[in-house]
Amino acid sequence: MPDIPRLLSYIGRFSLLHVIIYSLFAYIFLSVLNIFPESWKIALEFFEPYRYPAPLVILSQFIRGILLAIIIYPFYETIVKGKHGLLALFVTLWGLGLLASVEPMPGSIEGMIYTQTSFIEHLIVLIAVAIQSLIFCIIFLQWERSGNIRESVQIQGLQLKDALKRGYIKRFTLIHIITYWIIGMTFYQLQGYEEALATMEVFELYRPLESFFMVAVVFLGQIVRGIILALLIYPFYITFREQQHGWLLLFGLLWFITGIGSVFFTPELLGSIITGEGLGELLHEMRIGIPEITTQMLLFSWLFCKYDRRNS
Repeated sequence: MPDIPRLLSYIGRFSLLHVIIYSLFAYIFLSVLNIFPESWKIALEFFEPYRYPAPLVILSQFIRGILLAIIIYPFYETIVKGKHGLLALFVTLWGLGLLASVEPMPGSIEGMIYTQTSFIEHLIVLIAVAIQSLIFCIIFLQWERSGNIRESVQIQGLQLKDALKRGYIKRFTLIHIITYWIIGMTFYQLQGYEEALATMEVFELYRPLESFFMVAVVFLGQIVRGIILALLIYPFYITFREQQHGWLLLFGLLWFITGIGSVFFTPELLGSIITGEGLGELLHEMRIGIPEITTQMLLFSWLFCKYDRRNS
């Protein structure tokens, strides 16, 4: 059982620092964005990766910080005491939260595959969130290590070269592609994605998907995304591999940080719940996507951990 006072103190530090860093970067990002011509920021204004820190935005980011802290807590030893803790935390917040996000937003692989967002918009968000995440990680780890950890301990585990020899990345990518396509095609038929793509505002910037070219792009893109996900998840590989229910830890990382807790989704949902504005429409839109990614990630996490243990 976790030490509850210690856990609450950790969550408080994490979420408070998250709000402060986000608010600072929101002002900087939106001020700099005004310099760019309108043609450079169509997707940025549509998806709103940053919003001015009004009370509702601050509250939503504080709650998002709490949720992020809880999901990351099982890997606290790896992040705070590990030799490469800074890299592990940065990989989580920037890599999984943005680059590998299941939402096709600016800066994400899914956004590059599925939407017409320009290269400059992807680049702007990638750089901004990278700097924000890095500053947060450095300050947070300094705070944690100076407060209650006197010496850094190297967490023992497999080296990346060992993972390559053992076929970890190949297994991860293969199972990712299989579950992505099977679950994706099933939900595409069951949930009327074709009608949703034509009517919902959230799909306004999507590319036309009904072509052989897009099928090829999606297939090849998921190979790349699977490899990147495998590398991003690897710092936590030993932790979830050695736990009896490690597949649930893997599912938590994938489902929350790449999906529900990404830099865009959670503030939108929390804002609608608190104000009630657009909540019905948002809940209607959530039925397209959320059940699919939940099912796919559950199946993937269980299959990968089961198959990986058998091979290891």
